[in-house]
Amino acid sequence: MSRRLVFDLMRAERSLRRLIDAHSGDTGIGAAGAGVLFHLARHDDSLVGDVTAALCASPSGMSGLVSRLEKGGFVTKTPDPADARAVRLALTPLGREAVTTAKSVVHDLNARLTEGFSEDEVDVIGRFLAHTAALRPQP
Repeated sequence: MSRRLVFDLMRAERSLRRLIDAHSGDTGIGAAGAGVLFHLARHDDSLVGDVTAALCASPSGMSGLVSRLEKGGFVTKTPDPADARAVRLALTPLGREAVTTAKSVVHDLNARLTEGFSEDEVDVIGRFLAHTAALRPQP
């Protein structure tokens, strides 16, 4: 039996992004923005580079995303005291509210995703996804 795992994973990822984006309403946060907010909820006052690395994002894509989140009032940018070239991000009160809302959306989506699967099956899926996320290009 031939499996189309790469195709199916990419299709699933696009579907999840659409679902999360649809739930973001008029906030404009979307799936990528929610990732930034979730990271900052655990690591407030992070360097932009650290957030970029944690989300496996591109620097140029992160730059635009951070600008949109800042314009929306969800984050603030400040120069790093130790390195004036580096920028730190922090959640605003509006950003903290958005994290609470996004957590609810993700909780509901997780419930929908795992519906009909046993705990053991969900554990295997989680292990597979973690393995997939850890893959790196071969030389």
